[in-house]
Amino acid sequence: MSPPLPISTCIIEDWFHGLYTAVLILTLWVIATGKQPAINASRRSLQVALVVVPYICSTVHAAVNWLWYANAVDDNELPSGPGLLYSLTHIPAWLEATGDTFFCLNILLADCVFIWRCSRIWNRRWQIVILPILATITGAVLAGIIIADQVVARRTSEPFIAAKKSSEFINLSSIYFSLSMATSLTTTLLISLRIFLVQRAASFASPQAHKLFNPIIEILVESAALYSATLLAFVVFNTQKSVNVYYAQNIHAQLAGLAPLLIILRIATGRARPQSDWDTTISFSTTMKFTNPSNSPSVATMVDSASYDCEATL
Repeated sequence: MSPPLPISTCIIEDWFHGLYTAVLILTLWVIATGKQPAINASRRSLQVALVVVPYICSTVHAAVNWLWYANAVDDNELPSGPGLLYSLTHIPAWLEATGDTFFCLNILLADCVFIWRCSRIWNRRWQIVILPILATITGAVLAGIIIADQVVARRTSEPFIAAKKSSEFINLSSIYFSLSMATSLTTTLLISLRIFLVQRAASFASPQAHKLFNPIIEILVESAALYSATLLAFVVFNTQKSVNVYYAQNIHAQLAGLAPLLIILRIATGRARPQSDWDTTISFSTTMKFTNPSNSPSVATMVDSASYDCEATL
C-alpha cells in the first residue's frame, strides 16, 4: 500500500531545485558577461528580474515543504506526540497559505512568459493569444479564492464551514488547473506550429539554413513542452486522487520556473533565432534556361518561383 504522503517527494523536489539553481547561475553569468549590442542595460535588468523572481517562488515552495516535514518529525520525537500522519495532514494555516501562494504565483509568471513569447514569434499578434490571456486572468482570480478557502478551512473550528470550504477548494482547484493547462497547451501548440512553419520555409530558402537550428530542441525549449507535460500529469493525478500527485506537484513547482528560464538562457546566449528569421519575408526563385547549342534566338525558358511569408518577432 502506498503511503498517504510520500516523504520522498521532498527529496525529488530538492533534486530539481538543485538543477534549477545550476541553470540559474549559468543564466545570470551569461546575462552579466553578454556582449550582444541589441541588449541594453534596461533589458538586462528585465531579464534578471524574470530569472530571479520565479526562482524565489520555487525556493520558497521547496523550503515550505522541508519545514512541513521537519515539523512533523519534530512533533513526534517523544512518545506523547500526536502521530506522524496527524502532523502531516494537519498543516498550519500560514504554512498552507505561503506554499499555495508562491506555487500559484510561479504558475502565473510562467503562463505570462509563454503568452509573451508566443505573441512575439507570431509578430505581436495579440489576437492569437487572447484566449490564453483570458484563461490566465481567470485563473489568477480563482487562485486568490482558492488560497482564501484553504486558510479558512485550516483555521475554522466549525466542521460545517471546514467541509464547505474544502468542497469549494476541490471544485475551484480543478477549474484553476484546467485553465492553466489550457493556457500552456495552447501556447505550446502555437509556438510549435510557428517554429515548424519557419523551419520549413527556411529549408526551402536555403538547404543549409535549417541546419543552424535543431527543430526538436527548439520546440522543446521554446514551447516549454516539459512544463506542459508535468502540469498535465499533475491534473490527471489530482483528478484520480492518486498519491503520485505529490510528485507531480513538487516537480512542477520547480519546472514552472525552470522552463521559462531555459527560454531566457537560449535568448541570452544568442542561440535563439535572429529577429530576421521571424519578421522577414523569405523569398527565393529558381530559374532554369534551356537553349540550343547554336545559341539560336529561340530560347525556351522555364521559371519556377515560390515565396514563403515568415513573420514574427523575437
